Amino acid sequence: MTVILTACTMRKRFSPDPALIAASLSKGSLHSVGQDWRSRIAKAVGVAEARDLYAGRGMMEAKKAAAEAKATLFIASAGLGVVEASDMIPSYDLTVAKGLPSSIMSKLPPGTTEEGWWDQIAMKEGVARFNARLKRDQAQLLVALPASYLKMLGRFLKAVPAFKEGRLRVFTGSEHYEIDPELKPYQMPYDRRLDGGPTPGTLGDFAQRALRHFVTEILPVSPREDAKGHAQQVIMAQSGWTRPVSKSGIRLDDGELLKTIRIEWDSVQGRSTQLLRKLRDELGIACEQGRFARLAATVRAERAQP
Repeated sequence: MTVILTACTMRKRFSPDPALIAASLSKGSLHSVGQDWRSRIAKAVGVAEARDLYAGRGMMEAKKAAAEAKATLFIASAGLGVVEASDMIPSYDLTVAKGLPSSIMSKLPPGTTEEGWWDQIAMKEGVARFNARLKRDQAQLLVALPASYLKMLGRFLKAVPAFKEGRLRVFTGSEHYEIDPELKPYQMPYDRRLDGGPTPGTLGDFAQRALRHFVTEILPVSPREDAKGHAQQVIMAQSGWTRPVSKSGIRLDDGELLKTIRIEWDSVQGRSTQLLRKLRDELGIACEQGRFARLAATVRAERAQP
């Protein structure tokens, strides 16, 4: 048995519950803000199963990986804690990514960590179900997360049985983030050659694309291999791939790029991955992933207003 843990996405198929918008919270202590948010969640009504609420290629790749591996899929949510893909959940607008209008970190005291926020919203029931799944048949845990979520879940991951027993594998595309030294031995060493290999994509869905390659090409061949052996197989698989050549594009300032995003938004029905590709590939505009996410979130918030 396999358990997959991936990250939620900012893009959702339903508008957020008006009470579940991080920007509407008052600033306060970690405890007071967490308590306020938890009380709001307790009153909220689920609108869709988690697997259907979150949109974007990263989630699509995670769902395909779970189907191919016959795995149980869990989602780490900055607003809800650990949820199973089949859970009915409310729509909300909250992230731990700094600099965005929906960032919860702007409501918390300086120095507050992502791990601190996770401790506030990782509900006991969700964590208990997650751990129960891991204990069943000594399941392997495959974790596909961006840097901000690895920071948020670091302590949590090191407390699960799969970590202590060597059954953890970590996938991330954040090359500039130094992963926790205790988790490092379990990181599968996928690099940008994946983008020039079988599953090209963007940084935003890199972790999930690496996960899917692992469950389709590595895990079936050697399901009982240890982390070191799996890492060596990943290195060998990438030996025949090459990093894609970076193309220089037109440089726009934030105001110009925002205007372009607004103009092109409807042409891709607000799909972030497709919009970023259109900017880069069709319009020839240079746009870093994090910068695009920040500006796209601004446009999404504008369009959500009545």
